[in-house]
Amino acid sequence: MTGEASQTPQPGGRASAPGELGLLQSFLNTYYDIEAEHGGDVLATPAALGAWLSRRGLLDRARPDAGDLRRAVAIRESLRELLQGNGEDALDRLNGAADDATVEIRFGPSGPRFVPTQGVGGALGALLAIAARAIIDGSWARLKICPGEDCGWTFYDGSRNQSGRWCSMSVCGGRAKARAHYRRQRGRRR
Repeated sequence: MTGEASQTPQPGGRASAPGELGLLQSFLNTYYDIEAEHGGDVLATPAALGAWLSRRGLLDRARPDAGDLRRAVAIRESLRELLQGNGEDALDRLNGAADDATVEIRFGPSGPRFVPTQGVGGALGALLAIAARAIIDGSWARLKICPGEDCGWTFYDGSRNQSGRWCSMSVCGGRAKARAHYRRQRGRRR
C-alpha cells in the first residue's frame, strides 16, 4: 500500500518517515508540489487526487469527483492543524470530513489491522487509519510542521529527543537565524 511514499523528496536531504507513516507524510505535503509545479497544490483537481491515490496503490478504478477532492483536502488540512496543536476545531472538521472514509478491521496473530474498502472512501480511510495508528503508538509526535516563513513542510523528526524544529536546518533554520541576526544588528544601530 505504500507505493511511492518513501520516494517523496525531502528538503535538505532529510529522511522520510518510515513505513506507512511516510505515506501519511506524503499526503500531508500534497499542499505544496516540491517536484513539478513548484508551489502548486498537488491535489488541485479530482483527477490529480485520483492519480496521487493510484500511484500509491490506494485506488483502483474509481474516479474521484469534486466532493471527494473537498473531503481529501479537508482531511489533509485538519490533520495538518492537529500537528500544529490546533485541537478541537480541527477534530470537528476531521470527523466531518471522515464520514465517508471507510476501512475494515481484521484481526490476526500480529494484532489488528485496518484494510481499506473500495473507492475513494476506502483510500481516505486507509490514510486516516495510518494517522490513528500513529497517534496510538506515539509516532504521530515525530511528524512536525516546519515553522519556516513560507514553508509549512511536514517532516519526520528522527532525532533521539524529538527536538527537530525545521524541515531543513540549512534552508529554513538558516533563514530564520539570518533574519534574527539582521534584526539584532539593526536594533543595535538605532
